[in-house]
Amino acid sequence: MYLIQKFIIITLLFTLIQNCFGGTNEPETKEVLPMEEELSNDVLLQTLESGSNFDKGQAAIQLGNRGVSKAVPLLRQLLSDKDPGLRAGAAIALGDLKDKISSSKIANLMWSDTENPKDVYLDALTRMKDPSVSNRIYPLLDSENPTIRLQTVDTLVQIGANSVGSQILAMATKNKDREKDKTFAMVIGKLKISSGENYLLNLTKVQDDSPTLAASYLALGRIKAKHANEVLIQALTLPFDKGKENASLALIEIGNPTVIPKVFSVLKGENIESKLYATDVLCSIPSKEAGKLAFGILNSNETMNWGYAAKIIGRQKYKEGKNRLEELLLKPNTPDRDHFAEALGWIGDPSSVPILRKVLLSGEKEGPYGSAWALGVMGAKESVPDLILALEKGDAKLMVYALEALGSIADSSSLPKLKLLLSDRPKMAPQILSTVALIKTEEARLVLEDATRSKNAEVYRPAMEEVAKRKDKKSIPLLLELANGEDAEKRKLSYYALTSITGQKFRSAKEWNLWVKDNP
Repeated sequence: MYLIQKFIIITLLFTLIQNCFGGTNEPETKEVLPMEEELSNDVLLQTLESGSNFDKGQAAIQLGNRGVSKAVPLLRQLLSDKDPGLRAGAAIALGDLKDKISSSKIANLMWSDTENPKDVYLDALTRMKDPSVSNRIYPLLDSENPTIRLQTVDTLVQIGANSVGSQILAMATKNKDREKDKTFAMVIGKLKISSGENYLLNLTKVQDDSPTLAASYLALGRIKAKHANEVLIQALTLPFDKGKENASLALIEIGNPTVIPKVFSVLKGENIESKLYATDVLCSIPSKEAGKLAFGILNSNETMNWGYAAKIIGRQKYKEGKNRLEELLLKPNTPDRDHFAEALGWIGDPSSVPILRKVLLSGEKEGPYGSAWALGVMGAKESVPDLILALEKGDAKLMVYALEALGSIADSSSLPKLKLLLSDRPKMAPQILSTVALIKTEEARLVLEDATRSKNAEVYRPAMEEVAKRKDKKSIPLLLELANGEDAEKRKLSYYALTSITGQKFRSAKEWNLWVKDNP
């Protein structure tokens, strides 16, 4: 029975989140309880005190989700209730309410309550964010249940359980289970337990292409290990893709520029994945040496590595490479031309704009996409007419790049074309409206508001989302109109948007009307 009750509680919580914040994009049906009919806090409190066990469980979750602190005394009592579903619901609600007085009792229930699974109480403690109970939680890292172990890692990280770092390391050192080593590597990395470096390095000695090995590489980066560079550089060349990815992330996080020459040697190899991850490292660790070495490749006959070199030069803003990048970008037979255009965008020299505009409208297979991106990054307003022309070329990929660029430039002269494009291509509404939203003018606001009146869900849904993100109080009258309208989904979306703009959180048009009346 307790599993059924737990399911009901979790399902209810999910439903509440959907109701409050928009949830899925599926329209409401008559079978779904309208938001206007949600129970008031006073009714929920009364239900929590004298309702049936089922109704109490529902009320507990709702009151916790709403942050109703008046419920705390009753919820504390329910932690001792005979019904396991009520104990679980009360724990989760008290976690939402951050009632740290209940932390110890919830932690004890996690070990003593045999009717509820431990993950319910871990969930509650995660919401509570009380590090004082860390010593009651970390032993679950040694659980035989892998799901519990992973949830324990998340809980320890969420509550900031740094005080038990030495205990965790001691447990990890005694562990002989390779699978559990993954859990310990994860928690050591995420909690940044720097004393765990030797433990992690020992884990990397077993080259088994396992999740444990990959987790160890990543953790070495998170603790900024001082003696891991050689191990991580070697990992870039191994036939283990996840290991290579995590090793590159670790090298970036450690950020030691002395690794640049050795990482560069990886570009000389044949493995494409290794080259990509090495390039990420060379782009991300600030180093003029990286730009210089990449420029050397760009002036060599290593054409297969030109694209990687261009990316490094751009990300390192190595201005000495600008002229060579422009020269190669203009040659149709240059491989990976989009990388050259993007590199010019990163460098950001306005003198590159004419070349980028030319390539943008060249109609060639490579170069226009990167050029559109670069013009946007550079904020090149003079390129707006060219980007508008690019929208008319019928190339869907180029349209997306051009829209992103127009959004970055955010010039109102593009609005007439964007309005027309929205009418012609409603399926592209998310991309078009996100571009409109970046233009901070009254005309752009009106375009978004007009789109919310559309009868096409593909248009009004992203429009409502952008209105909410924009947080412009001038949109409140429109949203109130929708909140009082007949379209159930638009009502729901308007509540979310109103909450985003005002910071208030009401669940009915009546409440919003009263609030606006009192706050003109």
